[in-house]
Amino acid sequence: MSSPYQQQQQDTFSSTVKKNATASAPAASQGPGGGQGVASGHGTAKNPTIYMGVDNRIAFIGQDEAAGMYYKWDPKVKNKFLSQLSLAGYDTGTLKDAQLASLWAGYVQVAGQYSLAGKWVSPWEVIGKDIAQRSEAIAKPRTVTQTSTQYNLSTAEDAHALFQGAAQTLLGRDPTKAEIARFKGILNKYEQANPATTTTTSNYLGSDLQSQSSKTTGGVTADSEQLMAQEEAKKNPEYGAYQAATNGMNWLTEMIGGG
Repeated sequence: MSSPYQQQQQDTFSSTVKKNATASAPAASQGPGGGQGVASGHGTAKNPTIYMGVDNRIAFIGQDEAAGMYYKWDPKVKNKFLSQLSLAGYDTGTLKDAQLASLWAGYVQVAGQYSLAGKWVSPWEVIGKDIAQRSEAIAKPRTVTQTSTQYNLSTAEDAHALFQGAAQTLLGRDPTKAEIARFKGILNKYEQANPATTTTTSNYLGSDLQSQSSKTTGGVTADSEQLMAQEEAKKNPEYGAYQAATNGMNWLTEMIGGG
């Protein structure tokens, strides 16, 4: 239940709205078929009547004039606007004068749409709605999940080092340039087919990051690269002969040593 003071304020507001809407606002326009297109006392579709708020010296003016009020503000009113924009989430330190004027005109335009719908909502109250929406968003936790894919392709030097170790062990010699180039092509093709996928989960409270975690799957490990080098070396016809010769030499050494 309203207090006597609140009731008095409401009565004064209602009386002011009624008086100004009747005296200064243009008559309502007619919609298609004779229907009511604009609420009575709220101006025209091209230039709606804007309610400027109980604290404003002029309570009702046209939209065009209301938008131009920005250029007539004293520092106090402009600072109030900047403060409200900041609360609504704008970085006011980076906004130029033309951008500020455009923002004010935008809020006036929204107030004009309310006016055409038969509702008295001032531009300041429209800003207030943005502030309330941002405050509500800040208070809510949210989770953001991002997925990225990385293709880690081995260089010519990487392929050389890998295949050289396999060739020396399994073929008994250093690999040729052609063998290294062929292995690099095989290795890169496998790496392209098996990228690493990283999923990052970020937990926010409003715009503040609370926690973050990442998980990586897939990709090509160092062990699998070495195994590929060994398997490729084993395909060489020299592999069987070298292994036979090596095993025979080991057997002979054991025999001599055992004798």
